Amino acid sequence: MVTWQILIILSVICYSVSVLLQRILVTEKGSDPVAYASFSQLLTGLMIGIFGYLFTSMKYPDFKPLILNFLLMIVLYALGNIFVFKALKKTEASKFSVIFSSRAIIAVLAFSLLMKETLTVSQWIGTLLILSAAVIVSLETKKIKFSFKEIYALLAAMFYGFAVVNDRFLLRHFDVFPYSFLGFVLPALSILAFYSGRIKNMKVFLVKERFVRMATLSLFYAASIILFFYALQITENSSQVISLNSIGVVVTVIFAILFLNERKRIIWKIVGSLLGLLGLLLVK
Repeated sequence: MVTWQILIILSVICYSVSVLLQRILVTEKGSDPVAYASFSQLLTGLMIGIFGYLFTSMKYPDFKPLILNFLLMIVLYALGNIFVFKALKKTEASKFSVIFSSRAIIAVLAFSLLMKETLTVSQWIGTLLILSAAVIVSLETKKIKFSFKEIYALLAAMFYGFAVVNDRFLLRHFDVFPYSFLGFVLPALSILAFYSGRIKNMKVFLVKERFVRMATLSLFYAASIILFFYALQITENSSQVISLNSIGVVVTVIFAILFLNERKRIIWKIVGSLLGLLGLLLVK
């Protein structure tokens, strides 16, 4: 029997591979962040939908009793992505990663308060160690200063944190594939409605070589989300899933060292990785 722990490990690996591919794509000329994110989400959603319709039942539940939570899902992910765009314009990438990792704490607190799915003392310590590891491996300098403009990153973390709690509720009624399909496509369409002028910038991703790379990225990201949602669906404690999933930042840094030769601050990255491993053991 496949456990939620195995699903999360596989999800983290797929997510880390997708982030490495994402780094390559967004550094290419002509990449508009809003167009990139919208195109990526639509492509990922279509991949999930096609696979779902070919190999699963893709049954949808009665939307009437779920309509408020379903609309909330669209709003939370759309706003979360919009604030990610705004944050990345005003905040250094390393600083954004540190702030955005707080979404795990927000989600765990929300699960504890709203769904009574809390952590033990040792698991809380493990969660804090994992998040500390994420901070250590993400920072580019020894000193980091925060200002009011970082509020966008904090808002993005807040919306994503609450979105996962809402996902947990909806996944009690939805199958994973139809929910994931709608969860990607509808927020992406909402963002494009808000940033309608950016649609024309999506054409750069239709160039053959770039489209192939984008499709590969979307394939890994789709796999990571499907595995994460299955873990969230079958677990008895969602807080543990969120905590373990936070190790993805550390795994991404390790992959970047191995495959992209990113050796800057390698000692601190190794220290952070070991700290994350200790936290992983405590949460598990």
